[in-house]
Amino acid sequence: MKNKIFILSIILFMFPVTAFSVEWLPMSSGTTNILSGVWGSSGTDVFAVGDSGVILHYNGSTWSSMTSGTSNNLFGVWGSSGTDVFAVGDSGVILHYNGSTWSSMISGTSNNLFGVWGSSNSNVFAVGDSGVILHYDGISWSIMTMTDPITDKLNSVWGWSPTGVFALGDNGAFLIYNGSWSSAMSGVFSSNLNAIWGPNGGNIFMIGDGGLIGHWDGGATGGLMDSGTTENLKNIWGSSGTNVFVVGEGGTILHYGGSVSTTTITTAKSTTTTTPSTIINLSSFNATPKTSKVILQWHTESETDNAGFNLYRSTSEDGDFTKINAFLILSKGSATQGASYEFTDMNVQNRKTYYYKLEDIDLNGNVTYHGPISATPRLIYGIGK
Repeated sequence: MKNKIFILSIILFMFPVTAFSVEWLPMSSGTTNILSGVWGSSGTDVFAVGDSGVILHYNGSTWSSMTSGTSNNLFGVWGSSGTDVFAVGDSGVILHYNGSTWSSMISGTSNNLFGVWGSSNSNVFAVGDSGVILHYDGISWSIMTMTDPITDKLNSVWGWSPTGVFALGDNGAFLIYNGSWSSAMSGVFSSNLNAIWGPNGGNIFMIGDGGLIGHWDGGATGGLMDSGTTENLKNIWGSSGTNVFVVGEGGTILHYGGSVSTTTITTAKSTTTTTPSTIINLSSFNATPKTSKVILQWHTESETDNAGFNLYRSTSEDGDFTKINAFLILSKGSATQGASYEFTDMNVQNRKTYYYKLEDIDLNGNVTYHGPISATPRLIYGIGK
């Protein structure tokens, strides 16, 4: 597969991840149907959809049933406002709510659709079986294409800007849209991922089977949250990072209020084989030693089709390097504009020299390494060797 990064093993080598205490509380849904999608325009205007065409509405105090006009299973829901809402489901069904009634739209596919999201009412994405991705331009739906298409079922799509969009699904499928779709992050997770949402690009929640809830700051820090359930969780939405709803099997509805406590767990790292270099203009890459930490900073002058960065550390210049960031550090630059980045490595010892490499990954999966550079943290930096 030309110009492609080949994932040879699964995920992250011995990086610290965070687990959180239970702060999710059950709500009364009024149904035992599986609920698979949730979205709202505010904390008092929330929609949930599920099996047999069920659509529920939350007014801030109670959930009530709406007439959907379909018996198809519904899996995803999103709107640009409380009077412009889209729901997707089995056999390519797409419904639209105008503030008073739900009506059917022509999707152009018979594939089951599981996720829907947009940056506006004229830039809406829907995803589903066999890697299908649809786009709505405010007039009609059309099928999008990828240079390197996948066949995995896509369960969810979400973003924070017109060209900052994620789609994820079965077998760790994880796509990034930056004007075109890329599978650069597929393989980072080995299990099925069901939904992703956040109030912004620096506060992202991911959910999956077995009660899985993960949190990511959009950069290098990620964690697992204790949801308090083992039900398969299907979708997530919130009005803010401290008012988040999750729905799932068995009529499960969870609510998160923002309070956490932490413990530490670990997982294991991938090995990759790389192909031709990427197109970024890196103007600096520096390591600043401090007491029991090293601050890594880099700046780009331009980034063409860049997906993001990874950082690697070794205790010798020619030794084995270990990935130290939990998740891909997403690109903030463009072909005409650079960006500045910073990462703090806290897993170091004083009076010991560490070597670092910076890896950038483009939207086609090509990688380039920069460095190594070195730093030696000290108890009182600047006094003695």
